[in-house]
Amino acid sequence: MSNPRGKADSATPGLDFAVLLRRMAVLFVLALAPVIAAAKAVAPPQPIFTEDFSGDPAAAFPPPDKWTVSSLLDRKVRALRVGLVADPIGKTVGRITVEQGDALDDASDEARLAKHYVCDTGGSRAAEFEADPRGAPSERAEIQVKADRASGTGELVKFGETLWYRFSFKVSGDWPRDVPMSGREPCRTVIHQIKQNASKDGKDCGASPFFKIEARPLGERVRFFAQIAEGESCASPPAVKRTKICVNDLPRETWNTVNVRIFAAQDASGRVDLWLNGAHCGSYSGPMGDPEHGARRNGVAFIDTQPRFGIYRDWRAETQTIYFDNILFWNVEPTGHPDWSAGPTPQ
Repeated sequence: MSNPRGKADSATPGLDFAVLLRRMAVLFVLALAPVIAAAKAVAPPQPIFTEDFSGDPAAAFPPPDKWTVSSLLDRKVRALRVGLVADPIGKTVGRITVEQGDALDDASDEARLAKHYVCDTGGSRAAEFEADPRGAPSERAEIQVKADRASGTGELVKFGETLWYRFSFKVSGDWPRDVPMSGREPCRTVIHQIKQNASKDGKDCGASPFFKIEARPLGERVRFFAQIAEGESCASPPAVKRTKICVNDLPRETWNTVNVRIFAAQDASGRVDLWLNGAHCGSYSGPMGDPEHGARRNGVAFIDTQPRFGIYRDWRAETQTIYFDNILFWNVEPTGHPDWSAGPTPQ
């Protein structure tokens, strides 16, 4: 006679094993949940603005929804000065060239006719122009992040907010090989700048960019540095303090990467940290811009000249070309993002 209880008992081990497997699977998933959540939590933030300069070198550049071009630069030559080019790194990059007379500003008719240049291979003569209220004549070819000054739409750099960004650049071999004479400085050559214009009684005061990066021709190399400016541009004489950080001599025809952390402010809370090729190379703490006569929107100070990249230089005869690649901006710390690739921010 069969035993119903024994039959049931013989089926139990298989049933219990299936239940055990299901329970183990649930426990495994529950155990992984914190790991998955943690992985999601530390995923690097995505940039709020990117420019990788990808595209057909024959196509028009820059895209008008992202960039504007120096307003003084003749439209007839813009396509020749700003564009894309294939680079030996295996991709297209941005190319910006400035030639004598491009967007020439503050040069008198007499100086234009005589080609009374500010710079030559013997260095800068800018000090000779200090008595001229117009200052030393300059020329430029730059692209600027597009933003609406009236509404603030598109602005990246803002007072009271921290911004992180990076870009790569390469100085062409066509840059002059200046050897400054005694009493002269290397020629001003700005490759990146952020600026708050200033005015008084409806007159522009010629404010300096409150943050800029230069690469001045110096023999076979270029003198790289960043400079922060603060003070009253409209005072007579201007009461502007300038501070240099990260002074380095760099080779031509070599890619370099710059990383910036900036907290723009017009008081002591302002901060800049700079990295060059992954190594932290300088910091600044203090005010930036012109708190007295700097640009304002609805009574609040704002940065009316968003980031520019290109060449802004003292007037000279020689042609200069610079290349840019991989420009990215973040509004949160990008540690862990593969394109940030800089050391930790000093405390």
